[in-house]
Amino acid sequence: MGTMMRRLLFCLVMLLMPMQLCAEDLGEIVVVGPAWERFTNRDGTGLYHEILQRIFTEQGISLKRLYVPSQRGNDLVRAGRADMMTCRDRAVSPLFLARYPMYEGSFHVFFNTKRCGPWAGVESLANHSVVFRLGYYSSKNFPSSVVMKQVKTAQAALGMVLLGRADYYVDDLSLIKESLEQNHIPFDRSEYTIREAGWRQYYPVLLNSSRGRKIEAMYAQGMRSLHESGELQVIFNKWGFPYPHYAFAP
Repeated sequence: MGTMMRRLLFCLVMLLMPMQLCAEDLGEIVVVGPAWERFTNRDGTGLYHEILQRIFTEQGISLKRLYVPSQRGNDLVRAGRADMMTCRDRAVSPLFLARYPMYEGSFHVFFNTKRCGPWAGVESLANHSVVFRLGYYSSKNFPSSVVMKQVKTAQAALGMVLLGRADYYVDDLSLIKESLEQNHIPFDRSEYTIREAGWRQYYPVLLNSSRGRKIEAMYAQGMRSLHESGELQVIFNKWGFPYPHYAFAP
């Protein structure tokens, strides 16, 4: 199916959306979250940006992006000062996760093999300490006996492991590599390794309010329409990310 045909199909499906979603004057939608390379580039490009632009901007709804840390983004949405945070794998009331993820992928651990021993899967984390950026992971991501430590930056998390103050640094693979590139603490690379430790899906976070539910409904319909037209697959291919295992309701 050609690009033009996919766009026409997407627009047709959006036109057939329930009238209460289309007619609602949402005004400007404020989206918050960190600047992540290839997801939310500061120049307005990236996977998350493009998906939301297709769903909202191309339907005449203005988007405003604020770049803030994840926890700050959650706080802004909770306070009603922002509409959506991209993206998390969990939400605590009064926040809720949108129905469909914007990304799915694995997360990794960086560790000293002499201190922690050979990697034997996620159970290797049992009875060890893991360190990660504030709000990025939770107990559901690790074995129950793990000791969790949170810090403000990726560089601080990496430093905790290099200085022996934590056993495993947890993050996306690309972010671990980025932290290593920016690191200034001397260490013997031969003693360290990186291994895949888990997999999860990432969803927009919204406030459980009338406005939040209306925005989520439009987001959900837009995601389904982009999926059915094939345009969503094109967007993922463009940014080099695997296509999520979507389960759209009939």
